[in-house]
Amino acid sequence: MKRPPARPAKTRVRNPYAPLHKKLVEFAANAELDPELVARNEFLRLENLILRGLFFEKKERLRLSEDEKQMLASAAVKVKGRTKVSASLLTPGQVVRYSHKAAGKKYVSLFPRKPNPVRISKAYKEDILRSIVEEHPNWKKVQIWQEMQKYFGDIPAFQVYDMLYNIGYWDSEKVVKGIPWKEFLQRFEKVTWAGDFFSTEVWTDYGQWTFFTLFFIHLETQRVFIAGTTEHCTSEWLVNTIKWWTSDCENPFGPDARFLIRDRDRRYTEEVDWYFTRIGILPKVISPGAPVMNYHAEQFVRKIKHECLSHCLFLSGKALRAVIDTYVEYYNTQRPHTKFNGGCIQEDHTHWQCEGEIRQTAKIPGLINYYYREK
Repeated sequence: MKRPPARPAKTRVRNPYAPLHKKLVEFAANAELDPELVARNEFLRLENLILRGLFFEKKERLRLSEDEKQMLASAAVKVKGRTKVSASLLTPGQVVRYSHKAAGKKYVSLFPRKPNPVRISKAYKEDILRSIVEEHPNWKKVQIWQEMQKYFGDIPAFQVYDMLYNIGYWDSEKVVKGIPWKEFLQRFEKVTWAGDFFSTEVWTDYGQWTFFTLFFIHLETQRVFIAGTTEHCTSEWLVNTIKWWTSDCENPFGPDARFLIRDRDRRYTEEVDWYFTRIGILPKVISPGAPVMNYHAEQFVRKIKHECLSHCLFLSGKALRAVIDTYVEYYNTQRPHTKFNGGCIQEDHTHWQCEGEIRQTAKIPGLINYYYREK
């Protein structure tokens, strides 16, 4: 039996890349990979590990822990265009938030954050507040707040005050000495005067001077009298004026005057007040920064400046005194007042005339006129 002929030996096909194999191995060992690609691959590797462990083995709903979210976020934040990464387990907002948390763990703070305070219900605070109010009913709000700080150390004052308002608590009534100011003015207006200063600029031969005028007004009748006008208004000038009233001249306030309302001008010294009390007048000083308490005097200053002095240019103190005296005479005898229903302070036969020819009298020509009827 003949043996089959032997098959010819197969010749091995020569690998055409064999000469380049060694060079390829050397290139792979020395090649630098793209850092973005490495970061993307690392992210996908971690993501696959987590998905494989939770979803395929436990067959449960995918729930990531804080550490897993931070681990994914720290890897995903290095990938460019991470919003386009498919099958991502974190939203872009979560990537930013958890990457910041992961980065913060790398540093040790010298000032560690305080633990979050324990929340206390408002009802519990109000119960403690009511117990304090019942135990100390005469306490002020500040005292109650200080007591509340013993229970709640960092409780602000406004929070305690708001709770006091909600439960209907008010401070104990203050003890008011005397009577209210408005009631005082109404009760004693017959025996009360008000005084004040006003200034006027005068152009003299020696330049511009400021003259000060002291006046007093009666609260009931609104009658005004001028005490004097001077360019050197000092406390000594006031004392000399009061001495002149007590020595040679009749008291211009009248025998019934008992009170004088004045402001806190430094020219009203203790000596000036002493001389006022000597003629039977008790000074009543208004509160600081409250000119409304002396509104009778303030209204007269506005009237004389608005109706007369603001329209005049004075070249001497004598001219200023003459104009002021003329206006005060007009104010007391001829100017209508709303307090008297259009009447005057001191009336005569020319007032309230309904018949006769109309006459005009110029008190200050071109500025102040008085009209009346003459039979």
